[in-house]
Amino acid sequence: MKKNFLLIVLFIFPILFSCKSKEENVTALPYDPPGATITTDKEISLQHQRIISFSNTGVFVSNEFSGARLNDFYQVNDTTYTAVIEPENAPINDSPWYSFKIWSKSDQNITLNLTYKDGTHRYKPKVSYDGKSWQLLDTNKVFIDTTINVATLKLNVTKDTLWISAQELITSKFYVDWISQLLKKEFVRKGIIGSSSQGKSLHKLEIGKEGNSNFVVILGRNHPPEVTGFFALKSFVETIAGGSEIAKEFRENFTTVVIPLVNPDGVDNGHWRHNYKGVDLNRDWVEFNQPEPRAVKNEVERIIGNGGKIIFFIDFHSTQQDVFYIFSMESLISDDISGVRFEKRKYAYDLVDTWLTNLQSKLPDYKVNIVDTLSSPTSPTSDRWLMREFDVPGLTYEVGDGTNRELVDQVADTASIELMKLLLKKNKTETFNSDN
Repeated sequence: MKKNFLLIVLFIFPILFSCKSKEENVTALPYDPPGATITTDKEISLQHQRIISFSNTGVFVSNEFSGARLNDFYQVNDTTYTAVIEPENAPINDSPWYSFKIWSKSDQNITLNLTYKDGTHRYKPKVSYDGKSWQLLDTNKVFIDTTINVATLKLNVTKDTLWISAQELITSKFYVDWISQLLKKEFVRKGIIGSSSQGKSLHKLEIGKEGNSNFVVILGRNHPPEVTGFFALKSFVETIAGGSEIAKEFRENFTTVVIPLVNPDGVDNGHWRHNYKGVDLNRDWVEFNQPEPRAVKNEVERIIGNGGKIIFFIDFHSTQQDVFYIFSMESLISDDISGVRFEKRKYAYDLVDTWLTNLQSKLPDYKVNIVDTLSSPTSPTSDRWLMREFDVPGLTYEVGDGTNRELVDQVADTASIELMKLLLKKNKTETFNSDN
């Protein structure tokens, strides 16, 4: 009996020690809630999708559509209603998504209170009458009381359905349609790198001449509400796929791999932050417990395994303001890297720095906001993983929630052009310092 017990201990102890060591080597970002870097499956609460009606006023509200988020809706008096918005699970980052439709049998003015559980009001309400064309709700009709965490909207509801949403509604169907448009170009190819937790396809685009050995990798929408990040990604990618001479030359020498929707389940279920398994996907780039980051990892390893070089990486996100999250040179240096890897990381730092300097020179009236203090070498984000494992130049580009949409396009378009120019110049004058 003692012998069998000893064998069990000897078998289990290395496994427990290995798991503990791995978890200790993951560092949360400063604003993360407790447990953010634990990326094993977590329970979520699904919202009840339904139409709610009030016979005495003839008002109807619905969350029966992809991307909706409305957990409850009740009447306070003849003209006042309360919408309850809850996250998929908690603790969770403060990015409370909401999206629902409202209409009535007769024209009437109502007061609508948006209330939140485990979050605060962040997104300025957008409204639409078709779910496609959106505009900000008049700020004179929005009142925010931070003491009780309620946003009050003054609305005129009619027989015409009014959509109310935290941001423009960009669900997985939009991506399918966008990809279909890009596929009309002969140099664009589509593939599937894997499936989400709910079995949705994770699509990729390849833009450029087949057989290129140099690759740029672009990710988007790890987090469902980050719609402005997608707008920037869309403009950035369309510039690479455009008709300019610089884009044509770039596609002859580089292939751009785009995985635009990493979290389709979260997007279509109206989640605040997480995937269908209740996990923040941009904290799973160490453990790879979730199928979505794991599929991207496999794609990166496929490129490298086939002799390709990933010479630049960018992950598009959204936050309260425009910001480029880069790595400080200090955070790129560690005692366990060789002299060769040190040179690669210095090259990576210099490349990103040059690119953003060039971007600033092209947009003198725009502040290229650079932050290099959040990420540590053991942060579990996508850009840090590419650097940690392969010394790939990269960064996270965050777009402000309320940044003017035309400015989003202008900055992303200019950034794309400046990146293509820089990479083409380096391709002609030196060997890329990223022999993966």
